[in-house]
Amino acid sequence: MGYKFDEHGFMVIPDPREAKQKREIEQSIDGKIVVVRHAFCPDGHDVMSESVNFNGHDGIHLKIRRPDGDEGDMILSPIFRDQTIVYMGTKPAAGEKLDVFCPICGVKLPILSQCENCDGGEIRVLSLSKEFDIANGIAFCDMVGCPSSYILDSDELIEQAYLEDVL
Repeated sequence: MGYKFDEHGFMVIPDPREAKQKREIEQSIDGKIVVVRHAFCPDGHDVMSESVNFNGHDGIHLKIRRPDGDEGDMILSPIFRDQTIVYMGTKPAAGEKLDVFCPICGVKLPILSQCENCDGGEIRVLSLSKEFDIANGIAFCDMVGCPSSYILDSDELIEQAYLEDVL
């Protein structure tokens, strides 16, 4: 077998960490992957972005503001249980609480509840439909480093253990 090269002549070397992470995600929910295809802000803007790719899926692009006022972007993995986040323009530290906004219109994402898994974080929500519906969406903690993320269905938090039973 020969080496593979990209269109610029650079050798393509697979990152073994990505393959391992993908296998872990696939195995953790019986070989099924739950992927967010569209996520909408309260004003109906789809925040999915091709700028960062997670195992072939578009990322969830959001604007952030750190406590010191520094602003940037974060791209969340759309794969449920994948805690990968790419930061651009700023690098928040673990334990920082972020303000989170739509990258298109700048509206602040609504708070669903206080986070039960960290001290001081709040669960922010995006809708899965253009007509913003807080009861059907995805939710994540705004505290850097907190692993809390959820899928919402009819206003019920579907946590990881419950999702395993459903799938």
